Amino acid sequence: MTAPRLALGALLAALLLPAQRISDYRDPPRNYGEGWTTLFNGKDLKGWAVVLRNPDSTAKKYREEDTGQQTVFMVENGLLKTTGTPSGFIRTLDVYGDYVFHVEVRFPERGNSGVLIHAQNDAVWPKAIECQLYESHMGRIFPIVGATMDGGEMIHANSKPSGEWNVYEVYSEEGRIATVVNGAVVALASNANPRNGYICLQSEGVPAEFRNIRIRTYTPRHGLRPK
Repeated sequence: MTAPRLALGALLAALLLPAQRISDYRDPPRNYGEGWTTLFNGKDLKGWAVVLRNPDSTAKKYREEDTGQQTVFMVENGLLKTTGTPSGFIRTLDVYGDYVFHVEVRFPERGNSGVLIHAQNDAVWPKAIECQLYESHMGRIFPIVGATMDGGEMIHANSKPSGEWNVYEVYSEEGRIATVVNGAVVALASNANPRNGYICLQSEGVPAEFRNIRIRTYTPRHGLRPK
């Protein structure tokens, strides 16, 4: 699916909660880069690292060249799959701040996962902002392990049932975040701290499948608020 082309502010303008300041969500003009960059090649885990929880609750990191030594995340039939156990995540090698992140996700059975953005370290779990993938809360945004932000509650639900593919996008710009599930804005957040970091896909209890993972980065033309 092609990402919505409207500016984030246009998506948000009619959806602001009364208690939230317009300036928190205003979308400045943006200068997008040259289209999308594919993050998952459908063949192997090139471009990714894996972090898994050990039985003693410490974390084990598998670098890009070591990902074949673990069996929680794998590639089958062009899909990125996770068994769901133990807990952990697969993350980008690069750090991102202002972008649209696109992923399609399917759960063979009802279960949980998440897109962690602005992840700061390789702990399970890291300081990050979580964009929920759990079926009944898909799109909810919340901070974990010391991260902070405002807002993030769901406006409405728009996920598909287990066994069906969901198209999921995360918009991140200057500390503002929006989740778009199957073409509809589901949640909004602002004042995120941190504002950049790794992007991760979680292993969290049940099998999950991912495909069409890509990112479109850009540079805002000016600051969020006037001096």
